[in-house]
Amino acid sequence: MTSQTPIHCLVFRGGTSKGLYFHASDLPRDVPTRDSVLLAAMGAPDVREIDGMGGGHPLTSKVAVIKMSLRDDADVDYLFLQIWPDRAEVSDNQNCGNLLAGGRTLCARRRIARRR
Repeated sequence: MTSQTPIHCLVFRGGTSKGLYFHASDLPRDVPTRDSVLLAAMGAPDVREIDGMGGGHPLTSKVAVIKMSLRDDADVDYLFLQIWPDRAEVSDNQNCGNLLAGGRTLCARRRIARRR
């Protein structure tokens, strides 16, 4: 039996993409541990991602990580992470405007952005 820890996330479409949305504080700070958690959440590596929330395709295996920004010129920081269904890889080399557009919902639900 493996141990499981509940982690708050939202699952919804942003534009034409589907993804998991996390508040940064809900994920491990250590990047290798964070990536292991995200791979498990998606069910990767498995091309079908049957044991997770991924859709078996890069377009449906995306993650947005959002937190309140410490910068004066931004309300939130957004990190896009691509989960590859066929291999144990999490990449931050891409970007996804679709998930970025959906990030507003997470900000509203978790009250992440500052009021201006």
